[in-house]
Amino acid sequence: MNEIRQRLPRTREKRRGALTAYFGDCAALADELEKEDPRQRIRTYSETGDDEVIGAIRLLGRIRSSVTIIHSPPGCGAVKLEDELKEGGSPWLITNIEENDSILGADDKLREAVDLAYRTWRPEIIFILATPVVAINNDDILSAATEKGDLYNIPVVPVFAAGFRSRTAAYGYDLVFHALAKYVLREEPGALPIPAVNLIGAAGTRTDHVIKDLNGAGVSYNNVSGSLSISALQQSLSGSASIAIDKDDARYLLEWLEEAHGVVHLEETAPIGLTGTERWLLAAAGAGGSTGQARAYIEEEKAAASRALEGLRLNGVSVFIDLPPEQAFGIADFVEELGGEVAALSVTHADSSHVLRLREWAGRSNPQVYIQPGQPFEKINALGKLKPGLYIGRGEAAVWAARAGISAVAVDSVDLYGFGGARALAPLFAKALRNPSLSRYLSAGGSSYRAGWLSKSASWHIKQEVK
Repeated sequence: MNEIRQRLPRTREKRRGALTAYFGDCAALADELEKEDPRQRIRTYSETGDDEVIGAIRLLGRIRSSVTIIHSPPGCGAVKLEDELKEGGSPWLITNIEENDSILGADDKLREAVDLAYRTWRPEIIFILATPVVAINNDDILSAATEKGDLYNIPVVPVFAAGFRSRTAAYGYDLVFHALAKYVLREEPGALPIPAVNLIGAAGTRTDHVIKDLNGAGVSYNNVSGSLSISALQQSLSGSASIAIDKDDARYLLEWLEEAHGVVHLEETAPIGLTGTERWLLAAAGAGGSTGQARAYIEEEKAAASRALEGLRLNGVSVFIDLPPEQAFGIADFVEELGGEVAALSVTHADSSHVLRLREWAGRSNPQVYIQPGQPFEKINALGKLKPGLYIGRGEAAVWAARAGISAVAVDSVDLYGFGGARALAPLFAKALRNPSLSRYLSAGGSSYRAGWLSKSASWHIKQEVK
C-alpha cells in the first residue's frame, strides 16, 4: 500500500467517493456511487456531526496500555473529547494551547506533556493527536515524537487529524491505523504464519456474543477487537485471514493487511441476525479450518434462537433504521427476517464499498436512503413524512423519534452481533411496539421545530458542491 509512505492516508471521499449528504432511494444511490467521481453535496444548514478528530479519539481510547496526548486548546470541544476517551478507558492529556501558542507554536508544551505521560503511566505507546489549530500553526509533532520515542524507547506516534480534511468521521479510524502501520507495526524476520483468523473490530465494538460463537464453532482467532492491544495488532500481520465485525470502522486496516502482508480480507457482511451470523461464521470457519464443527454449532444455535424469537415477529411493521452503514444493513436484514418492512435507511455516510448492499435492497423494497450524520432536523422531517411504526437507532436520536410519536429503540448499549445479538434485539423491538405510552407522552408536548420548518423537503438545504 503506497499510502504508507505518505504523511496521511487519502480521505474516504478520494479513495471511495464517500458521500455525507444525500436523499434518494437505494437504486439511485448505488448508481451515483458507481460513477468515477460521485457528485459531492454540501449542506447550506447543518446542525451537528462528528469529525475525524472524534473518530480518531474514539479508537485511540480503546488501545490498551496507551496514553493519548491531544495537542489542542481547551474549550467546549474538550467535553466531547473527554466523553470519548472516558468511554475507551485509556488515559489522556491535553496540551492547552493558548493564543500565543497558536501563533508561535507549542512544541515545548508538547514535549512536557510526553514527559508527564511517561512518568505518570509508563505506557507501552504514546499517541500525539493533532487538531485543527495544530494543522494551521504547523507544530513539528514528528520531531517531538521521534525525540521522545528515542529517549523512552517506546513508540511515540503522531496522528495527524485536522478536523476539516474529510466530512466522514470514520476517516479518523483510517488516520490511527495509518499511523500504526507507518510507525509501529513491523513484520518480524522469520515470523511464521499463525493458524488463526484476525477478528477485527474497531471503536467500541461489543464482542461477547461473537466470541462465544467463534469458540462454539471451533474457530481459532487473533482478537483485534474491543480493547485493542499492540501485540494483537502486531500478530495480525501473520494471520491466515482477516474478518471484520464492522468493515466500515476497520476497512483501512483490512486493506493494508491484505495489500502489504498478504493477509486475505474475507468480504462478509456483519454478523447480525440469524442468516447474517451464519454466513459470517461459515466464512471465518472456512479460513480457520473448522467448517464441520461450525455447521453443527450453527444448526443448534439457529434452532434455539428461532424458538426464542417465536412470538416476536414484526408482522409487516414499517421500520426506519438510523445507524452507521454496516449496522444499518445488518439490522435491516434482521428486520426482514422478523417479517418487518424496511421503510428507510438513515446512515452516517455511504461509499463505493456499499454498492453491492444497496443493489440488494434496490432489488427488494428499494427503501429511501438518507445520509445525515447527526442531523436531527432531517431525521424528524423524514420521520414525519414516512410515519414508520418503529424507529431503530442510537440513544439521542431515538429520543427525537419518540418525541415525534414513534415507537423507538436505542441499540447503542446492546451487543448486536452473533446469535446472542439476535436474541437480545428482537425482544427490544417487540417491547417498544407493545408499549407506545412513552412516545405518546413525549409527543404530547409538541415538536421543537415549527410546522413551516417541517413542511419543507427533508433535503431542501442539500446542494451539489460547485467545483
